[in-house]
Amino acid sequence: MKVLLVDDSKAARFAMGKLLKDQGLEVEMAASGEEALDKIATEAIDIVFMDQSMPGMGGIAATTAITSNEKTAHIPVVLCTGNEGSKLEQMAEEAGAIGVLTKPPQEDKLKAVLATIDVETVTEETPEEEPATEEAAAAPAIDMDAIRDTIKTEVETLLQSVRDNVANVEKSLEQKLAEATKSGEAKLQPIHDTLKKMDERVVSQVKEQIAMDTGNSRIQLEALRQQVETALEDIKEQEIKLREDVMEQSASRLESLIDERLSELKDSVRESQEAMEAQLASMQAKVAGTSGMLGKAALIAILAAGAAFAAAWYFLK
Repeated sequence: MKVLLVDDSKAARFAMGKLLKDQGLEVEMAASGEEALDKIATEAIDIVFMDQSMPGMGGIAATTAITSNEKTAHIPVVLCTGNEGSKLEQMAEEAGAIGVLTKPPQEDKLKAVLATIDVETVTEETPEEEPATEEAAAAPAIDMDAIRDTIKTEVETLLQSVRDNVANVEKSLEQKLAEATKSGEAKLQPIHDTLKKMDERVVSQVKEQIAMDTGNSRIQLEALRQQVETALEDIKEQEIKLREDVMEQSASRLESLIDERLSELKDSVRESQEAMEAQLASMQAKVAGTSGMLGKAALIAILAAGAAFAAAWYFLK
């Protein structure tokens, strides 16, 4: 019985293929749903184990294409998946699959699925594929090395595939993030415009307030300057008036002092004159017999000079 194993993962095909071969089945492999349909159209396939999740044509679509075609509808299809659930089983049933096999595959579950197909055909071919010879007994040791190399290759391929998938996912996420960012910026643009208008309005109001405050400050400064000038003018007028009052008081006081000094001088001159006249009379009495008219005139002149000297000395004092 020839089995077509369809899976995009080489590691999965290797593991599942080994189990199928252990059951005495001939295994043919395909890496996609499209490739599986091509093989079914050109080769005699008895059973199909179809992976559910594959790029391009998925397992459900490929199963539907096989079961809905009159030429291939007789081929039983087993859907293989890493997910479990009643919904997936219902989808497999609607697509025409005879059952669902959960990955990673287990031998007992695989036997249970095969038991529902044609056990006699499988058991008839089993003795031919597993001859009990010494070479067959020795084969596993040789096959183990090949298996290790194959596993290593499959693992490296799987890792590279994972890396590629991660890179594709990262690239897709970056694109989606860029699109989301662009969309978010487009949605936020009206908000930005509104905020910008609000900022401009606030700045304008602040400038107007500053201008008003500046104008008020200028008005206040001008009023203060006028008050200061008025106060200075008042002080100047008071200073002039004070000076005039001081000058008047000084002039009045000076005149009073002059009057007092003149009065004292007059009194002193009068007293000096009286004393001189008394002395003159006394001297005239003493020199009456010996002095003539010329001597009397000279004596009068001397007395007058003495009185003038006394007056001058008083003023200088």
